[in-house]
Amino acid sequence: MLFILVAIAYAFKAPPFSEKVGEIKAAEACPSLGSPSSAIPLLKKILPQRPAYSFDDTVTGGSNASGLNYNSSCLVTGGSEKLLLAARTESMPTEPAEGWLKWVKTTTISDSSVRSLTPFTVGDKAAASGNFAAIFLPCISEKKNRSPQYNISLTVELGRPGDASTRAGLIDLVQTMASYAHRKARCDMPLELSDI
Repeated sequence: MLFILVAIAYAFKAPPFSEKVGEIKAAEACPSLGSPSSAIPLLKKILPQRPAYSFDDTVTGGSNASGLNYNSSCLVTGGSEKLLLAARTESMPTEPAEGWLKWVKTTTISDSSVRSLTPFTVGDKAAASGNFAAIFLPCISEKKNRSPQYNISLTVELGRPGDASTRAGLIDLVQTMASYAHRKARCDMPLELSDI
């Protein structure tokens, strides 16, 4: 009988057979996700538990005087597993918020991520589902650069279905990213985020 109970515990990864959950270290997490003290607890909340996490951060621009070319892409994987999370930031000329939302829906990994988007109040436009969140944030004013106003488009997408809890975590994470991107892109327009 004891053998059967041990076999069941092993099969369902119950303690003491459960896998060790990987640690997310500040030095390894993507800087483009924002402040490690804010981003890491959010990642622990929304990512599935895996024995290890890998981060790949690609950042371009943000160092010139205007900051109009700031872009970033953070990909999070769990060991040999497929993509767990993709977070992207892109500077772009402003456009009507509805046009941006239609465009951002075409940039997702999975069409199911944007089927049930509901708005939240941040920037020019913001929407989220259980595994996707996006913000269109005013950045560079028309006066400063003598060209159209520039905004920052930010998205974060989980590689798995989510729920109301992951939606809240994704909204907080995309706002943490927005705070970081606002500084890196040298935005001159006020940053207005909800309390995070």
